[in-house]
Amino acid sequence: MNPLAPTNDTSPATGGADGNSGAAAHAWEELVTSALLGTDRRPPTGAGGGAGTGTGAETARALLDAAATHAVRRRAGLRPGPAAPLPEPSPEDPRRPLPEAARKRLDQLLAGRAAPSPAGRRGSAPDLAELLPQWLALANEQGYKAPPAALPALLDAARARTDLRPQALRFAGPRGLWLAGLNPEWRFALRGAGGRLPAPEDTEAVRALWDEGLFAERVALLVSLRTEDPAAGLALLASTWSAERAEDRLMFVDSLRTGLSEADEEFLEATLADRSRNVRSIAAELLSALPGSALAGRMAGRAATCVGLDRTADEPAVTVEAPHECDAAMQRDGLVPTPPTGRGERSWWLGQLVEAAPLSCWPARFGGRTPEEIVALPVTDDWQDELHAAWCRAAVRQRDAAWSRALLGDPAAPPATGPGTSSLAERAQLLATIPADERARWVAAFVAAHGLSEAFQLLGVCAVPWARPLGAAVIDALDFARDAGSYPWSFSGVMGLAERCLDPEAASGLDSLTAVPDDEQDAVPGAGGYWAEAFQRLVSTLRLRAAMRAELGEASG
Repeated sequence: MNPLAPTNDTSPATGGADGNSGAAAHAWEELVTSALLGTDRRPPTGAGGGAGTGTGAETARALLDAAATHAVRRRAGLRPGPAAPLPEPSPEDPRRPLPEAARKRLDQLLAGRAAPSPAGRRGSAPDLAELLPQWLALANEQGYKAPPAALPALLDAARARTDLRPQALRFAGPRGLWLAGLNPEWRFALRGAGGRLPAPEDTEAVRALWDEGLFAERVALLVSLRTEDPAAGLALLASTWSAERAEDRLMFVDSLRTGLSEADEEFLEATLADRSRNVRSIAAELLSALPGSALAGRMAGRAATCVGLDRTADEPAVTVEAPHECDAAMQRDGLVPTPPTGRGERSWWLGQLVEAAPLSCWPARFGGRTPEEIVALPVTDDWQDELHAAWCRAAVRQRDAAWSRALLGDPAAPPATGPGTSSLAERAQLLATIPADERARWVAAFVAAHGLSEAFQLLGVCAVPWARPLGAAVIDALDFARDAGSYPWSFSGVMGLAERCLDPEAASGLDSLTAVPDDEQDAVPGAGGYWAEAFQRLVSTLRLRAAMRAELGEASG
């Protein structure tokens, strides 16, 4: 033990009569000063036992002896402080406990224990940290409660990873929130979506939190209300709207996306006159997502003057006349007059107009044609990319599956040659608007036709677990890439997705891919071993996911 190390006692001296306290404190300070400066420069005085005399070694030894004596005296004379009040008992969690096997699995996932691998390589063991979100989602679906002993590690994991927080805090339940209130490092659990939000029918508690809560708590409360009772959420926001700060109004109006309906139009229309340009922009965006709103009608009229059907050519074509100005009325309806660097003003204004116009206005404008037929029409004067990009944004904003299908085009066609968009980011957004089974079939056909090099974003919007045709297409493409001698690390992102998203039942058909193949003459040296290791990790991860499901289902039924 270091006699000069600090003790739990924070006072300069304790114990003994008050008259001796000052002397003891002074003696201790002298010893500390001598230790810091060195006994040669500052020999200790009054340390007892002649500490200030003798050789350098003797003086240093005497100093340490005196410090040890003082340390024992300080500890022995420590007076207990007043006891802190006991915390309130933790609330009960009525949910059912985890099965024993699932509890052990949770401990393993929270600890993140995995077999070590050679330097720089992931090895064949599953990545436990990536499986924790799935485990939490499954446990919450089954209605289990967190074991009390696991709550500290669970809250630590949620503190370190914001992506875990919604599921982790739901699983932690009321006891997790109670425990978070006792540790400042876990206070995040008491804010936002993880806080104790009152029930919508508890109007007094709702009003109290809205009037007195932190900003994050107020946003979470508004979103919660909009989910359960959109009209009540809107009324709550309207009651304090004029007194809110501009930066707060921005987040509040954006929260109206939840439960957005025609009932919100009057409030949003009034918000178009807000002092903040950003608030006006969000209000206009939300109004344009309501095809029957007055703003959507105004935008449809403006867009119709810019885009139409040219019947004078040998074949029908789309003709475009971009706006020549962005007047005050257009700006009030959300158009931003100044384009980004590198964009022309007229194309910038056109894109915003078409994006905000309801897609339902175009079939009549183009002689009753369907979205597929409209998108297939040639566009004059090189306006096609700008026009189709605006239609893509409109389809995403309005969640219009018919227009999304038209703009996606044939998945087997080369992206740059077909109708619609060639942007993978825009295609991923469009895919999110169509039903999950149709989305999986489209991406499976895309992977079969074009491989995996451009499919990562598209795979990321597909429902988990992947439908069987999509999973088969991904495995076939990975197998083809291996046989073609491709670099295995080029597909690490897709392989990681496959580990988390493939149906666990697919593992039974992958054993043949886990063997190390003989290196071909032109293959990358060592690539076969890397591929085998990657497939081994895929299989072990799928089997672990299957085991997780079985463990969590032990008490089901």
